[in-house]
Formats: sequence, structure tokens, C-alpha cells
Amino acid sequence: MSVTFYPHEDDVSSGTLEQRLDALMEGAERFKAAVLDAAEKPLIAADAAKRRTTPRGITVAFNWEEIARTLREIREIPESNSAQKLSKADKLMKLAEVYEVLRGAKMPKLEAVRIALVNEAAEIKAGAQVA
Repeated sequence: MSVTFYPHEDDVSSGTLEQRLDALMEGAERFKAAVLDAAEKPLIAADAAKRRTTPRGITVAFNWEEIARTLREIREIPESNSAQKLSKADKLMKLAEVYEVLRGAKMPKLEAVRIALVNEAAEIKAGAQVA
């Protein structure tokens, strides 16, 4: 059985940062749908007691390398003027939305990461408005 990674590496390997953020969002939505569909499959009562999720039973995974690469690239955006600060804050908010979708895919611990991204975006926006 093969594992399907979301988003596909081809979707996020090229394009602008905005396009890659959109691809991450689409991949997160597909991943969430696949996880929730797998969880809804009816199980026979006897099988439910014996069934555990094992590496062999996992058929979908999220491509965390791509989300980490995108976060690193966003954080490397310079903050030399207000327009760049606002652009960086908007990109962080889009990434926080990706984490929100992933949190809905039975990953509640991602809420802390999402909150950290939202707080970072808010700090950058506040700095842009002061400058």
C-alpha cells in the first residue's frame, strides 16, 4: 500500500510564495478530507476492538517539509518598510489558516502553532502601523 503525500511535491516546488501558500491550503484541505473519510469508515464491532493504527494502515500524510520551507521563507522576508511588513503579516496569516485546516484533521495540538503564527503576524502588523 502506498502513502499519498499532501500537497504533492510538484505543486509546491515552483511558483511564487503566494502560489505555494495556495497549494499548501489545497493540500491541507485534501489531507483533512482523506483523514476524515478514513475515520468514518464503518467498522465491525469485533474489528474495532482489535484495530490499531499502524504504519501499514496509514495511507495519507502531510508534507511537513514543504510547510517548514515555506515558513522559513516567510520569516526571511525583510521588514524594511511598512508594505513589506504588511505583506509578511498577510503571508503568516495564510499559513495560520493552513494550520487551522490541519488542526481539523484530528491534529488538535497544531492549535498552539496556529496561535503563535497569528501572534507573530499581529506583532508585525503593529510594527508596520507604528512606522
